Amino acid sequence: MSGLNIEFAAGWSEVSPRGDAPKLLVEEGGRLVCQHSDFTLMHDFGAVGPVDCPIAYDAQTQTAYRYVSAPSLSRNDFSQLRSFNLARCTTDVLLDLPLNQWGLWLLEWIGSSSDRGGQLFGLLATDRPADDRVVIDHQLFVLKPTESRARLRPICSDAYRPLAFSRSLRELIFAGADGVYLVDLKGVRRLTFPEREATGQGATFDPSGESRAVLGGDGLFLWDLKVNQCERLSRLGRYPVWATNRNGFWYSESSSDAHYYDLSTRESTRLFAVANNRSPEFWHARPVRQTSCGRYMAVSVTAKRLQGVSRNANATGDRERVFVHKHELLICDLEKREYWRREGFANHVTWAE
Repeated sequence: MSGLNIEFAAGWSEVSPRGDAPKLLVEEGGRLVCQHSDFTLMHDFGAVGPVDCPIAYDAQTQTAYRYVSAPSLSRNDFSQLRSFNLARCTTDVLLDLPLNQWGLWLLEWIGSSSDRGGQLFGLLATDRPADDRVVIDHQLFVLKPTESRARLRPICSDAYRPLAFSRSLRELIFAGADGVYLVDLKGVRRLTFPEREATGQGATFDPSGESRAVLGGDGLFLWDLKVNQCERLSRLGRYPVWATNRNGFWYSESSSDAHYYDLSTRESTRLFAVANNRSPEFWHARPVRQTSCGRYMAVSVTAKRLQGVSRNANATGDRERVFVHKHELLICDLEKREYWRREGFANHVTWAE
């Protein structure tokens, strides 16, 4: 297909979109849709609003969950947690929230081996009234689909944005006012990341349960949580994701590439990058999403291209350069070393498997 000129590692080939991978839940253009892996539409669940919230998924009931609000300011504003059933193609309100409260940045489905079922775990933000300033409080919440009220848990006031959650360690990594923190489920700060240079652009826990994590931002750092020490692995890297069944992780340097870092050899290899990308950008960078078996990986790719210069000069007499963004969603088959793609920006992607 015509589109971005993407250079893959040796041995990879582009193929026509295939439908033999699991289904995808994709948020694009403020709407949540379910697609086959060949990108054919299964169902459009409609608008979900502008708030940045990931998609949680319960494979047992084939139900997705997300925070939803009005797409723009209107008299019919609302704030809700909703469920989306893929088998019935239905949408239900799980919980109505006050208009000064919304869910963002963190939403996980935690399954249960017992008959009690699973629960949602996430982050709620609340806009508190104040005379001379905006005050927004963050709280962790737990909600079972059968309950009418969420159980709230306070977190340390300077913890801002969640970067990763470990179910086995029952801990989270947060970016905060004074750095990056390890926070427990009671909201208490346990550790502060020892490297001040880290900006906290993505993090990933070791899924084996070992007390270590990788942090991204201004480079990649391996964080030993037992002794609170870190090792700098790279000068570039953000949004690390631990590779399934491997001693390493995926990461990106910008919005237009993907790399794999092997922790056994301490070597990095590039999977792909947009060719001749003279103006790399980072705003649209997103972490890769793997299937549970690790065979398939979905990743959103963006390249910034110079379209021209403005007709009118700015205040300094110069004509501003005008850029456009080209977006594509890639699916990679790591077993067959094949990939396929479509145009469009995927803000959040979740495998429905």
